[in-house]
Amino acid sequence: MDGFTLTESIEVPASHGRALGVSPGERLRIIDVEGRQVGDLAAWRRGQPEEYLSPAHTVTRNWRITLRPGDILATNLRNDMFRVIADTVGYHDLIVPCCDPVAYLKRYGLAHHRSCTCNLEEALAAIGADCPVRGEMAFNLFMRNRIGPMGEMVYEEPTHGPGSHMELECLIEAVVALSACPQDQTPTNGWKCTPMRIERWTPLT
Repeated sequence: MDGFTLTESIEVPASHGRALGVSPGERLRIIDVEGRQVGDLAAWRRGQPEEYLSPAHTVTRNWRITLRPGDILATNLRNDMFRVIADTVGYHDLIVPCCDPVAYLKRYGLAHHRSCTCNLEEALAAIGADCPVRGEMAFNLFMRNRIGPMGEMVYEEPTHGPGSHMELECLIEAVVALSACPQDQTPTNGWKCTPMRIERWTPLT
């Protein structure tokens, strides 16, 4: 990445999560290592966890449910949090809340299944970040779905390949958590959960 140096590279194991801090001017590259994997991204203003990345406010910030380079990820207080710099996939989800243990139990009768909610909580705990996690906070990167003719949500199998990524410019001090989604009951992850990677890039001085 021209003008930047790779400061941190974090492997996110399949069906697990990782977290890190990021500062204004730095960039995050979220990479799907093997392809066809969804990553649930959540973020909070560092030191003020009551302000967090809000998919709903992001929709009204850009006035569309699909994001393009130059678009903004906004917080629940309508502050700009990240700017999309690059995107090699082109489809993402800002509507569906991330999976949680109750969803797996109610929908599929599966107790103790891993979930994005628990992955995010574990990731934050590992770095000592006390941030609330709720399913509606997550931005579902690389998730391919569509709205059907009767308004129904249709989950589709992703088509992006290995190394696909989104690059974000950080606009505020933030804590970021990423879950490599463990959903294996639908085509969301191509019927196989795989790892992801987060890279933090710092501007050269």
